[in-house]
Amino acid sequence: MSTPETSPLPDLRFDVVDLVGRPGAHRNVSRTVEAPAAEEPPASMWVAEGEGIDVETSLESVVDGIYVGGTARTVLAGECSRCLDPLEEDVEIRFDELFTYPEKIPHEMSREERAELLVVRDDDVDLGPTVYDALVLAAPAAPLCSPDCLGLCAQCGIRLEDDPDHHHDVIDDRFAALQGFFAAGTDESGTGENGMGETGTTEGSR
Repeated sequence: MSTPETSPLPDLRFDVVDLVGRPGAHRNVSRTVEAPAAEEPPASMWVAEGEGIDVETSLESVVDGIYVGGTARTVLAGECSRCLDPLEEDVEIRFDELFTYPEKIPHEMSREERAELLVVRDDDVDLGPTVYDALVLAAPAAPLCSPDCLGLCAQCGIRLEDDPDHHHDVIDDRFAALQGFFAAGTDESGTGENGMGETGTTEGSR
């Protein structure tokens, strides 16, 4: 399980000492934390450093642990996957988790299964990983500034929204060398559009 040093959102640990062992007791809490710097964003859009993450949750004591349910709101920032314009998107995620008391974990459970559990540690519940993972899933895989965004020209990179008629004359690579050959031949011989040079004209008039 994560610790304050390893949790992706370390300021989302809540003390539940007043709820432990008291099934039915509950408490509502809210907290706003600032997103830490991310060396590499985990998704195409992510929370900018210092951006607030507003968390509202209900902590309820149950027989096996502490049930936690609530929401988190923040702003994701990124860029359009087509035109690369900057984007921002308001998101709200929902979470519902059971943090189990260590003594309630079945002994027959495997190490891998235990690793998947959320556990009450030192009378605390750590919502950091839960909120972090939910925000990653909420981020769009290919964000767009608009559904009909035209993107960028693949040849020159111009933003097509600014010039919808923009295009390039494409020449088949197989004929590009021949085009240069004929152009060079025309310059050297002086051949006109009819394919005849001065010598051909003279002979034809005889």
